[in-house]
Amino acid sequence: MEFENSKIKKLYKYLSSMSYKAYSDPRLISNDILCKQDSHGLILETYLSGKIPEKVTFPFAVKKILLYFSKNLVAFLLYLVTAIAHRLSKQVFHFPKKGGLLIVDTYFVAQRILERGQFRDIFFTGLADALTRKKNNYVYVPRLFGTMNALKWLGVFRILKKNNEPVLTEFQLLEFSDYLEVIQFIFLYPFSVFRFTKTLGVTEEDRILCNGLWQRFDNVAFHGYVRFLLGRRLSFLNNDRIKCLSWYENQTLDKNFYRGLRSISRRIDIIGAQLFVRPHGLLNIITDEHESPFDVIPGRIFVNGQGYSFVSEYAQVEVGPSLRNGHLFGMNINPSEGDNILVLMPAWEKVVRYILEVIDKVNWPIPVEVKFHPSADRKLYEHSLSRRFSVTEKSLPDLFMKAKMVVGRGSGSQLEAAALGIPVIDLLNPDEFSHCCMPEMGRGVLWDQAINADDVARIVSQFQKTLRVDPSRLREEGARIRSCYFSEPTDELIEKMLGLDKMKV
Repeated sequence: MEFENSKIKKLYKYLSSMSYKAYSDPRLISNDILCKQDSHGLILETYLSGKIPEKVTFPFAVKKILLYFSKNLVAFLLYLVTAIAHRLSKQVFHFPKKGGLLIVDTYFVAQRILERGQFRDIFFTGLADALTRKKNNYVYVPRLFGTMNALKWLGVFRILKKNNEPVLTEFQLLEFSDYLEVIQFIFLYPFSVFRFTKTLGVTEEDRILCNGLWQRFDNVAFHGYVRFLLGRRLSFLNNDRIKCLSWYENQTLDKNFYRGLRSISRRIDIIGAQLFVRPHGLLNIITDEHESPFDVIPGRIFVNGQGYSFVSEYAQVEVGPSLRNGHLFGMNINPSEGDNILVLMPAWEKVVRYILEVIDKVNWPIPVEVKFHPSADRKLYEHSLSRRFSVTEKSLPDLFMKAKMVVGRGSGSQLEAAALGIPVIDLLNPDEFSHCCMPEMGRGVLWDQAINADDVARIVSQFQKTLRVDPSRLREEGARIRSCYFSEPTDELIEKMLGLDKMKV
């Protein structure tokens, strides 16, 4: 995989060599920094800034070690209480007596399930309906996300039981010996990280990596190891017709789960689904072939569109169905008749605050609606959000129907808007690195980049003129983007991706 930024490319190669070195200790597969899962910008932003962090002091190291043990022990106790909550709920999955079984590895967001009183997969949208129509056995193996409150999870488990959802949690499979292994991991993991930091040299990259490892030393890391233990339990199942469809962002949870699935038997076919819009520069998304010896790469990888395809020596890479983007196909949108500007906020707080600062300085010709990222805490921005703007909770398809233009940064929804022929303004903060999801295709016609309020006003005026004079040009560019970066999620394409004809009851 090539990077547009040569310095990012250099950093990726360095981190790749470090993960290859580190993963000889399996516990380090649970380290988010070595996984290139740099969600806090500790590595990438520091590296691009050119600043070399100071050497970690002894008091700081002691503080981080103490925090690690306190955080992880508390988190583990809460995890055990959640396991008890699951047992009290009596939610279980009964394995089918015949036919194949598709394991669906996806996220379960507690608050969403509690609010709706049911589970709706927002990652593999429409998959369950397609599997039911094809009469295929499947089960969700969830990554529990959103809270550590056991009472909330008790409510979730009861909803799953009431609705008879096919869900197999780790709590159903893990045994007492597995929990003892988790305790062992919690105590040994920090020593693994510490030993690795002692192997690092004095180069710029070494010092930045060492600092990042120490900054994240107190991270709760055992959840990745739990996924390994779960995968190992599933690997014991004597079924040659088991497949695993996994939401594949190449994070610690993914890598550990695949390693576990392959620990006893390599018969389970692992399909990594990168069925999402990929931002530039997000290092963990890239399949690192140096990690192949550690059994952490899926056998097959399906991407969202041809524009995301890549060549791999260790995995079969194909275009899969854009399950999350099915609404892009069949929608008839005319942005020239739109009555508002839609601002789509990313998850990163610094970027959100910059966007709010800039849009507040623009004299907008029509009303502005703001939609925050699902993972964002809106309360953080209540005092920064101008009363001129309204906040919306509506679904993206509904919002796109009335949008004349879209403004944002680092949001995959920007590319969705462009695919529908809606003009997009990508708002860049020149003082900070932030991820971009927009390709070069359509730049200057369907989308453009701004760095301040004056740029935004100029581009808005430009797009207004295009919408009046030549709207067909926008539709044509949108169709090009849609055909390159998205693929209609038909039953046929789903069946091709999963080989479901070989798994029927």
